[in-house]
Order: sequence, then C-alpha cells, then structure tokens
Amino acid sequence: MKLLQKTNRAYFIVSGTAFIIAGIVFYFVISYFFKDQLNEKLFHDIENIKGTIKKSSTIPDYYPFFEIREVSKQPEQSFKATDTLIFDSFGNKNIPYHQISLITVINDKEYFIAARDTLIEEDDLLEVISIVTGIIFILLLVSLYFINRRLSMKIWEPFYKTLDELKEFSHDKPGFTLSSESELYEFTELNTTLKKLTEKVISDYQSLKRFTEDASHEIQTPLAVIQSKLETLMQDPDLKKDQAELINSAYVYALRISKLTQTLLLLTKIANDQFPDKKDINMAELIEEKIKMFEDLMTEKLLTLGKDINTDCILTTNFFLAESLVINLLGNAIKHNVKNGVLNIKLDKAHLEISNSGEALPVSPMNLFDRFYKTNMASDSPGLGLAIVREICRLNKWAVCYVFEDNIHKVVVNF
Repeated sequence: MKLLQKTNRAYFIVSGTAFIIAGIVFYFVISYFFKDQLNEKLFHDIENIKGTIKKSSTIPDYYPFFEIREVSKQPEQSFKATDTLIFDSFGNKNIPYHQISLITVINDKEYFIAARDTLIEEDDLLEVISIVTGIIFILLLVSLYFINRRLSMKIWEPFYKTLDELKEFSHDKPGFTLSSESELYEFTELNTTLKKLTEKVISDYQSLKRFTEDASHEIQTPLAVIQSKLETLMQDPDLKKDQAELINSAYVYALRISKLTQTLLLLTKIANDQFPDKKDINMAELIEEKIKMFEDLMTEKLLTLGKDINTDCILTTNFFLAESLVINLLGNAIKHNVKNGVLNIKLDKAHLEISNSGEALPVSPMNLFDRFYKTNMASDSPGLGLAIVREICRLNKWAVCYVFEDNIHKVVVNF
C-alpha cells in the first residue's frame, strides 16, 4: 500500500468517525434545545390559564392541548414534564405529545392543569435538520478528502520525482544528478543526503573498478614469469621425481591462479558493460562450432549428444559475450555430466536450453549462479562459469533459470 493511500485512509476513517460522533451529539443537543423551548412555552401557557381561571372562575376547554379539572384533597404538585400519547379520533391513531402538568390552588379550589403540544412537528424538524446536517457533513468530508489528497500529491511530488530518478541510477554513470527540488526542508535534506550517497557509491565503485583491472593486469605478468620458470625447471633432465612433482603442482596452481584472474577480469568487464560492440550473430553456427571444440571431452565421457537447433536464431549482441555464454554452458554441462550420460541442446528464437544427466544437487540450487559457488568442493573449478552466464544475461536483459527433473539438469536462457 502506498503511503499516500494509507494516510488518506487513516484521515478518512478518523474524520468519518469524528463526524458521526459530532452528528449524534448535534442531534441530542438540538433535541434538548427543542424540549427546553417547548417546556418554556408550555410553562407560559399554564400561567396564562391560571390567570384566566382566577379572573373568570371558568374552566376553558382546549382539549387536547389543555386539560383542566378540579381535584380534591390532593396536595399541590410542582411542574412535571412528561411525554404521552393521546388518541386522535379523526386520524384514528395515537399522537405523541409533550406535556407539563401540575396541581395548584386557584380561588380556594384545587385544579389539575396540563399544557400539551404535539411532538410531530418537532420530530419532523429534527429529521429535516439531521438529513441536512448529514448531507453537509458528507459533502464536507468528501471535499476535505479530495482536497487533502490533492494537497498531499502536490507535497509528495518532489519525493516521487526523486524516486523515479533513483530508479535510473547506475554506479557506472558518473554524471548522475538529482534534479528535483522542494520547498520542504525534509525533502531538501533527503535530496542532499541522497546526492552525497550516490556520489560516494560512484566514487567507491570507480576506485574498485580501477583496482580490479589494475590488479588483474599486474598479476598476469608475474604469473607468466612464474609459469615460464616452472616450465624451464620441468625440462631439466637432472630433476628428481619428488622435485618434479612439487614443480608440477606449483605449475598447476599457477595456471589456476592465471585462469581465475582472467575470469574475474572478464566478470568485471561484463559488469562495467565494456563490450558495447554488437552485431547480428547466428547462434546455431556458434553452437555447432563450440560443439566441435568439446568433441574430445564428450568422447572421453561417452556422452550421447542430442540436438534440436533452429538455424534461423539470430541475436544482436556482442560476439565475445555470446561465445562466452555458449562455452560456459556447454563446459558446465559436460564437466558435471556422468559417464555414458546424455547432453541435449535445444535452440529456437525464444530460448536456449542445455541439459545433461546427473544426480540431484547435494546443496540448494538457489545459489547456483553465485560467484565461487561449487557443488563439489573438491573440484578444481573456481565456480565462476554460471556467474559469468548470469552477468551476460543481465547485461543483455535475458532471463536464465535452472531446472532439475528426472535426473536431468537444465539451464534455460530466455532471449
């Protein structure tokens, strides 16, 4: 849920609750005011009736609005306000009335006097007031909701603009800037902090990039010298067997280090998008060429090769990256295959699928494309092949996934 939606919903709930409570309180206040005014009117009516009886000693007949009768041997009773129902013979129904009654002495006689007024008009008036007030409250609530929404969108506009600009941020674009401005102090501070942060990220990335490239290049020279020296020593006829084994072991590890640095350098170049040259590549021809390169390894493992290759699959990408993709996928499928296993290659305009037979992975496949991740820790592979595949796919905006079904490992690249 978006922040603006959450705040508007909270505002609507709180405001609606407040308006409902206010409406209920308003209704009871108005009702109390009407009753108070009605009591005051009926009180004056009773005083007028008492004055009339005192002057003329006659009992006026204004039933049902007034009820006056003589009573005997009853103590005086002060004003008493009640609601009552009186049957209306014309309408054939009970009519609600509010009345004030008392027992008082006038000209040495005791009278019961009750002054009444119908509550129908009051109920109708209260109903009209409640409806009008409710409509006003609803209109006010809806108006405030949309005004608050419009105002919030205006206030938060710089934030969303900054967010859109951050989505375009890339560590390999040193010219990145935040152009959004705001009159609000908080957003200004946010932009200032983000600007410093992005500049620091770009600076650190550029420094790391230069260090990686320089280190990889500098390491290659001494490694080449070491390999050359070791090769020379291995050709010495006076070399003893144990010495030869030690030198051979050192030579193997030197080769592994050389290959590792070259692979890390390749990963760095891919991440830095240092392969801008693109052209149309016939993937079928490229795959057939690399299959021939791995023929000896497939023969050694007695693998059965299955091919379903569409010759019309043309991709626009960097040739070196496409070549690295195919080599790493084929090499991985052959290296981790079993003897007398199968190797299947499927290619069409939508995807490339390379599958090989083998047992289930002893570890989780979730990290299969991570750097230095190996299913067999005893393997001399650095565990960077599928990491290179993932980086190549990321750069070309392709999707890569791994599936294991019926003892078959599948790596699928969706173009």
